[in-house]
Amino acid sequence: MTKLHLIARIPNEGARLLAQRIMQDFRGSMFVASTSMRMPITTLQRLVEGEVVPGEELVGDVGHATANAITRGDWRRSPQGGWFEKVAA
Repeated sequence: MTKLHLIARIPNEGARLLAQRIMQDFRGSMFVASTSMRMPITTLQRLVEGEVVPGEELVGDVGHATANAITRGDWRRSPQGGWFEKVAA
């Protein structure tokens, strides 16, 4: 089983929200997340690490996979808390 790897510094709010989704919905399994979200494991990990800021197509794919819980603006915002800190709406 491939597990989610987190870096020390959270790159952006989109990465933080995606990591939370992977941990909560898929128990940290990148294989299960990849299969369910229909995205390659490497893409998911690069999004969480901030190596990739998604363009139009990838933003749409992530939005679709998360029922629009992660939006285009989230990838350009500073993190609103720690990796697993709940942030008030």
